Amino acid sequence: MTVSQQLKQTIATLKSVQASLELFSYETKDKNTQSLFKQASQESDEVIASLETRLLQVQKEEPQFVSSPSSQGQSS
Repeated sequence: MTVSQQLKQTIATLKSVQASLELFSYETKDKNTQSLFKQASQESDEVIASLETRLLQVQKEEPQFVSSPSSQGQSS
């Protein structure tokens, strides 16, 4: 697995976690807990943005690892 693929997988996982945190903040009635979930969601958004920036850097530095839609699903 390339670094680019690992970053994409990590970003997807973090987006899922972020969505769960947002959902938890809406589902809880305790204001303090809501605040904690919202804060964690915002912090995860910052991490996601940072990783997406890094992903773009990696793809620019190593263009051979950028998968194009036409090459997906084809075996070498």
